[in-house]
Amino acid sequence: MVKKYKRKEKLQLSENFRLDEFKCKCGKCDPILVDDQLIIYLQKIRDHFGKRVNVNSGYRCAKHNADPKVGGSPSSHHVKGMAADIRVEGVTPEEVARYAESIGIQRIGLYDNFVHIGSDSKKRFWLGHRGEAVGTFEKTVTLKLPVLKKGSRGDSVMALQTLLEGYGYTDRGGWGTFDNATEMALKEYQRDCEIAVDGSCGKVTWSSLLGAL
Repeated sequence: MVKKYKRKEKLQLSENFRLDEFKCKCGKCDPILVDDQLIIYLQKIRDHFGKRVNVNSGYRCAKHNADPKVGGSPSSHHVKGMAADIRVEGVTPEEVARYAESIGIQRIGLYDNFVHIGSDSKKRFWLGHRGEAVGTFEKTVTLKLPVLKKGSRGDSVMALQTLLEGYGYTDRGGWGTFDNATEMALKEYQRDCEIAVDGSCGKVTWSSLLGAL
C-alpha cells in the first residue's frame, strides 16, 4: 500500500530505513509517497547483505522527475512512491540485482553505479539508461564501463559525475560531459585514493569508485 507522509514528519519506516531517505530531492513538495512493499523489499536487501543501503533517489514529484538532470520518465514509478535507486556499500550492483530477483522483486534496473528497485508486480528487468531488456540477472551480467577521459559524453559520464559528487568531490562542469571540472574532480579523487593520477577513468578507477577494491 502506498502511503502519504508529511515532509516534516520524522518517522522510522523499518528497522534500517527512515522517511527522510525517501523525500523528493526538490526539497519542497508535500506529501511524500512511499509504498510499504518497497520498504519490505529494501529491508530484506539490507538484512541479507548486512551493509548500509544508500537510497540515491526515492520519491520524486512530477516537476523534479522532469528535470533534465534527473531524466525520469513521465510514467516513472518514483513519482508513485513505488521505486528507489539504491547502492549497497561494498556490494556490486550486479550482486544486488541478482539477490533482488531471487526474492521475487519484479521491477529491477541495473545501472553502472546503482540498482533501481520497484514494487510493481508487472515484471520488467533492464540494463542502464537505454533500458535494454533482460530476462534474468541470474547469469553473469556486466555493464560495459568504458574508459572515460576529457571530451567523453553520455550516460557513463553522468554515472562518474554522480559517484564523484557522492564522495564529496565537487564537479561544477556540464552534466554528462567530461570537461575540465570533471577532470579536476577525478584527479583529486585519484590522488586521495593513491590511484595513478591520469585524469581518465579506467578499470582501476571504476573499481575504486564502485567499491570493488
